[in-house]
Amino acid sequence: MILVTGGTGFIGSLLIEKLLQTGSSVFAIKRKQSIIPEKLLYKKNLFWFDADITDYFSLEDVFNNITQVYHCAGLVSFDANDRSSLEKTNVEGTAHIVNLCLQKKARLLHVSSVAALGDEKENMLITERSKWEWSKSKSAYSISKFEAEREVWRGIAEGLDAVIVNPSIVLGAGDQENSGHIFSLLHQGLKYYPTGSTGFVDIDDLVNIMIRLMNEEQIKGTNFLINNVNISYKELFEQYAKIHNISAPEMPASRFLLSIAWRIQSILRLFKLSRSKLTKDLVRSARKKNRYSNEKVVQTLKYTFKPLSETLNKIA
Repeated sequence: MILVTGGTGFIGSLLIEKLLQTGSSVFAIKRKQSIIPEKLLYKKNLFWFDADITDYFSLEDVFNNITQVYHCAGLVSFDANDRSSLEKTNVEGTAHIVNLCLQKKARLLHVSSVAALGDEKENMLITERSKWEWSKSKSAYSISKFEAEREVWRGIAEGLDAVIVNPSIVLGAGDQENSGHIFSLLHQGLKYYPTGSTGFVDIDDLVNIMIRLMNEEQIKGTNFLINNVNISYKELFEQYAKIHNISAPEMPASRFLLSIAWRIQSILRLFKLSRSKLTKDLVRSARKKNRYSNEKVVQTLKYTFKPLSETLNKIA
């Protein structure tokens, strides 16, 4: 039996769809207040349970007869005020999953992030071996994902059968919270673009790789960086705008402009006058120029990623 945490989320919901298509039976957990996506209502061989990964005892009964666990649940936030929530959900929650997998002898696939990997010198690709080092510039999110991944490595040292994936920014249709919000701003006439660059991967590619890694049982005790293309935000926005025949942002968002913007948004959020996600950590992230390697997963699985243009077309 397969268990999926974070089943109502962007990655978890598509993963469940693909698992059901293979004829698998799936247990999925969600928080009481989470809404099951319409596409996953009344599905044969899909069983939903209300449980919180931060509550060990609410998870314990769900793990009976489970042989595979996809741990997709987690909190994504670049707001420093969410530090304690990030710690509790991402680190403590992952520790509970690891301990139950050890206890029940279940195989674990943990969805981490490139935020848990280290930086590299300019013009060098970030790989699975890039060493994460603490610094004052690290976001609370990055720290929580690194600490969560350490819990999995701790479990592996104790005999856990596990594999880790570190996806770059995930793109795909149906993401209303993160990358999808950025593209909606382009349709509203966004004028400025971040000056940084980073890696992107299609949600379909990520989920396909997750399933393959889970079922390749000889692959364990290691991690895989999942990335398709390294591209600047400017070029990404230009490609998307061309596909949809809209204007691309033409002005770079300078460090000074962004520093003013995130401070204003912080004040507005304080008085509950804005729900903007623009924060100091997010601004810092958007200005970085990161490039990621996918050599390990491509060579191991002989995998071919779909073209970025196909992803951008599908997002519409």
